[in-house]
Amino acid sequence: MCQISSHLKLCTCSKNKIFSSNSYWILYRWKKSDEVIVGEPIFPDNNFIDPADELSNQEKLITILNQDNCFDFELQLEDKDSLEINIQCLRENGRSINLIYAFVFLDGIWKSMAYDPFDMERQEKKYGVIEM
Repeated sequence: MCQISSHLKLCTCSKNKIFSSNSYWILYRWKKSDEVIVGEPIFPDNNFIDPADELSNQEKLITILNQDNCFDFELQLEDKDSLEINIQCLRENGRSINLIYAFVFLDGIWKSMAYDPFDMERQEKKYGVIEM
């Protein structure tokens, strides 16, 4: 079972700590880009979780983002800012998988969106580790 806790804090820290952490976040500012990437991602078959857990995780994260100040710094969000949340999850078989959730800030609230690793219209603004 890969369910996310109802409590989490998005903390800023040194880049070294992020790369040694299994769970991290990245906040992006929208930026127009003329770059075009053509390709087809091929994802491993074993990186999926139960759809009910996936939906539950997204709902918990949306609730946390929109109700709590889960960041450890003052945040001035703009429309189209996006947030990527990466969480390592340990399965019952002892193997770990990385869960990636993406959100966009629109009309004053966070909304869930499909994760797109090839989105070039964004610029990294802040990053850190996740404390659960």
